[in-house]
Amino acid sequence: MTGFICEVSPAYDCSFMISFAPNFYHLFLELPIRERFAAAAKIGCTAIEWHFPYELPKDELKALLDDHGLKFMYCVVPADWDAGVRGLGAQPGKQDEFRRAADQALEYIQHCDFYSINVGAGPVPAGESRERCVETYIENLDYIAAASGDHRCKFLLEPVTAHRIPDWAMQTMAQARDIVSAVGRDNVGLVYDTYHMRYEETGTLSDIMDEYWPLIGYVQIGNPPDRHEPGVGELDLLWLARRAVDKGYQAAIGMELDPSMDTWSSLLWMNALGYTVDPDNRL
Repeated sequence: MTGFICEVSPAYDCSFMISFAPNFYHLFLELPIRERFAAAAKIGCTAIEWHFPYELPKDELKALLDDHGLKFMYCVVPADWDAGVRGLGAQPGKQDEFRRAADQALEYIQHCDFYSINVGAGPVPAGESRERCVETYIENLDYIAAASGDHRCKFLLEPVTAHRIPDWAMQTMAQARDIVSAVGRDNVGLVYDTYHMRYEETGTLSDIMDEYWPLIGYVQIGNPPDRHEPGVGELDLLWLARRAVDKGYQAAIGMELDPSMDTWSSLLWMNALGYTVDPDNRL
């Protein structure tokens, strides 16, 4: 853990509705995947994120989004997580495999109008240098960002804490910023993820937000130490969310968090912001 400072935040204004996007890899796991769209819409969400939308045919995914009035905010480039492959972006010798995965992702991006996608780096393989992994990552990021054409999708780098996955190819925002600069494309940026930064960054998360703001393409919240919802953990996540909105952030804020209770009970805090969460009326 680095020299993180837990700041005391002033009161935040609950008089307007911040847009939140539940992550279907973490939330509403009590329901089959196709029912999660209705559940998100029922509580008042207008956006979602999901690591693996490729589990559904893209036509069906688009229909579910359209039927429930939902925008798709964030996913990851396909990788076989079940086999332990958490990202292909920074894996030397696997460029062809990455390009196949990127091409599949681009089909979904275009068809379903995705807002952003995490181009997962993956950990440094045994016997490889971090420098060679970064070189591969820059090459792969350039490929997918160029192949998107004029679509608005943002291609994002997410530093991952060693607390979660050891030896990730980039673990800090500074490392990720250097890679973004090397790629040099306007549609490549950073994820501001409160959980990962808590373990890898020095200073306050508001200072980090300010420092990297021009490159931040997407904001995600999760409360350390256990990646829970607002009110269960160390950080004032709602204050940070409001701060991002006050700085001009216009997208939904991703809820990449593990509920401390059932999904609905863990999201009751949203009702103070204008949502309609009812654990007794789920669908």
